[in-house]
Amino acid sequence: MIPKKHSTIYKQVSEELNQDILLVEQIVEFYYKKIRSSLSDLKEPRINVEGLGHFVIKQAKVKKAIPHYKDLIDNHSTETFRAYHKKALLEKKLDQLIEIEKKLVLEEDRKKQFQDEKYTKNNLAKPETDSGRDN
Repeated sequence: MIPKKHSTIYKQVSEELNQDILLVEQIVEFYYKKIRSSLSDLKEPRINVEGLGHFVIKQAKVKKAIPHYKDLIDNHSTETFRAYHKKALLEKKLDQLIEIEKKLVLEEDRKKQFQDEKYTKNNLAKPETDSGRDN
């Protein structure tokens, strides 16, 4: 597959839809801006982007980032208004990381519970058939 430049894609789409190329460009930029913000806001552990797949936050990265942000906050000076504002942003990011870690743990527990229910000895003893009844 030969990659295409974005300007040729905008032109092709605008011709197909019979719309202005500037409108198509603004719509695509808005869409990807929203995707980038949803990825960086850490509101959900998993984001699905149509045509690109799923983006999942790695729990190990979150666990590593939390102590890093705690150290930054502890060592951060608040002598000026700008420094105080930056510390407030760091605290907000730390809160987001803690919340997303809780969601990741809940998701992991849900998956484990599903696997346990699916593969219990009772379920393994009775194989499923296509007709729904045992032979």
